[in-house]
Amino acid sequence: MLKNLTSGTVLLVGALSLTAGWLAGSASSQQEPDAAAGRSRSGPRPLGSPAPVAPHTRQLRERLETQPARVQGGGRNPFVFEARRAPAATQRSDEPMAAPPVAAVPLPYVPPAPQIKLSGIAASQEGDASVLTAIVNDNGALAFVKTGDKLPSGATVITVEETGIVIMDAAGITQTIKLP
Repeated sequence: MLKNLTSGTVLLVGALSLTAGWLAGSASSQQEPDAAAGRSRSGPRPLGSPAPVAPHTRQLRERLETQPARVQGGGRNPFVFEARRAPAATQRSDEPMAAPPVAAVPLPYVPPAPQIKLSGIAASQEGDASVLTAIVNDNGALAFVKTGDKLPSGATVITVEETGIVIMDAAGITQTIKLP
């Protein structure tokens, strides 16, 4: 039976269905005045006609009219804040307060120890003797030093050995630095 339908028939049935739906919808949206007495119609109202006001809306309008207007001190700038309010008075206790902590005695300033890192040790032949040279990173300055040389930080190299070096700073403190 569905095989005999032509495209014109299908279009006619579709158009009739849409028309019937539109008519049914418009008929149900129009209400008689008696049925609409309890409810207000939605949508725009004609200009100049008084609109019925819901009781809650009337209460809100009355409250707005009776309350004094609030003045905001800072405006609407989100980066301006009100001053902090003083904290509420705390209860005073009659208990004796603990003695304040004793202040620590300030220690004299001690400069940080030089940051000396041993990067390597090289051996060279001078005559019949083997001379060891240390490759030292002294606070970022690279130095090639032998026994008795001074580092850029002011420390003196006491000895250079195959596994490390011994240095003495200006205060006379010796330090042994080994290869990593």
